[in-house]
Formats: sequence, structure tokens, C-alpha cells
Amino acid sequence: MKKELTDNLIALSQIRQMEVIDISTGKRLGFISDIIFDDDFTKIESIVLPPDGGFFGLFKKKDEVIIPWEDIKTLGIDVILIERQKEKSNDE
Repeated sequence: MKKELTDNLIALSQIRQMEVIDISTGKRLGFISDIIFDDDFTKIESIVLPPDGGFFGLFKKKDEVIIPWEDIKTLGIDVILIERQKEKSNDE
């Protein structure tokens, strides 16, 4: 039983190194710049991506793209596939 639990775990450092792709458009959205947890730090609520053309630290926080965890369809070996319901940014 212990082995089954560890087989389903992914380190945060691994998630941050995965490229995010929107399957509805085929667009590569980039790599995760931040992760937002629930109040108890027990689950991920959303992932944060830099804006188009932005790079870590070279953009304003209000331009960040926030993807709710529910929009994530698949966590692959090196990619995260999402299907955005509605584009959200930090300025809303």
C-alpha cells in the first residue's frame, strides 16, 4: 500500500519544469511560475503562468495567467495538458 501512494506523488519541482499546453488551441503556454494552494496547503487550487512573451521576473503580477486546477486534463512526463474554460488573469 505504501508503494501505491508513492507511485502517485509528483514533486513540486517536477511540476514547475513541465511545459503547459492548451489542448483546445494547441498553444504552448509556457512553464509554471507559481503554484497556489488551498488554505490548508493540502491541494493545489491553480497554477500561475507568465503572460505571453513574459519571462520569470520580467513581467507585472497583474499580467499573470491563472489556470484553475480543474482545467488541467493530464499531467504527463514532461507536459501538462489543460483545457481552459475561460482565460483568467490576476487583474480580475
